[in-house]
Amino acid sequence: MARLDSLVIFTTVVKANNFTNAAHSLGLTPSAVSKQISLLEDRLGVRLLNRTTRSVSPTEAGQLFFNRCNRIMEDLEEAEHMVKDLETSPKGTLKITATPTFGRSMLMKIFAEFLREFPNVNFDLILADKNLDLVREGIDLAIHLGSLQDSRLVARPVARQKVIMTATNKYIQENGLPRDLNDLNNHHLLMVSGIDYAEPRWIKRFLKEAGLQNKDRRFTVNDLDTMCEAALNHMGIAALPLYMIKNELESGELVHVLPDVVFPSRTIHVVYPENRYLSAKSRAFVDFIAEYFETNQLN
Repeated sequence: MARLDSLVIFTTVVKANNFTNAAHSLGLTPSAVSKQISLLEDRLGVRLLNRTTRSVSPTEAGQLFFNRCNRIMEDLEEAEHMVKDLETSPKGTLKITATPTFGRSMLMKIFAEFLREFPNVNFDLILADKNLDLVREGIDLAIHLGSLQDSRLVARPVARQKVIMTATNKYIQENGLPRDLNDLNNHHLLMVSGIDYAEPRWIKRFLKEAGLQNKDRRFTVNDLDTMCEAALNHMGIAALPLYMIKNELESGELVHVLPDVVFPSRTIHVVYPENRYLSAKSRAFVDFIAEYFETNQLN
């Protein structure tokens, strides 16, 4: 039997925890599987499995060998998918995770346009206000805002998240238009806090540099959508991502306050595990979302 076949048998046995189940999935007899494991151990000169009458478990050497063998099997499987994808159009289910605010504000528009071009793709969207383990959760892509800390992930930048200060016309009419940052001390401020993806630390740095760190906030909330609603209900001036309020700005419902003030922007990345190839559907979506942001000038 070829060396690769023995690796397939070994990894299957470890995953199945016994010879009988492994033999059934491989289409072999338990005795044939056991014989191949013994031959493999003889060739390596080390015991790979602890055996009992009902189950098997890897020894320390067996676990190390399994980890490397399993990676080889995954690489071979991915190589097959990559070749197949070269000859096929995007199709199948694309599992994506994003923050709730970005998902509600942007992804439905992007999904709708993407599906008109690639109708054979389905979406499985997970909205979460924390970073998920993409490999463990079986997620193809993540939309990530800000810096990336996990070196196991590949991040492709697709846009910049531009933040602007805004308020309703009614608020401005009743309270006046701020002339500069210092003038914000005479206005009601709305603040977001307590959520990782909003990165309140850079907002705090901005407020400190602007001399507003001791300014009382009329309203503080740990949710960007709720803060946007507070601004739309004339409660004060808020710093919000442009993608959330583009329509309201164009309609005149919201006003860009202090347009000369530039907030620190953050990069929007599409993220995927470094050891996972990009399927046709994933590649198509990554390219599509980058073009969408460029076309709609949301950077």
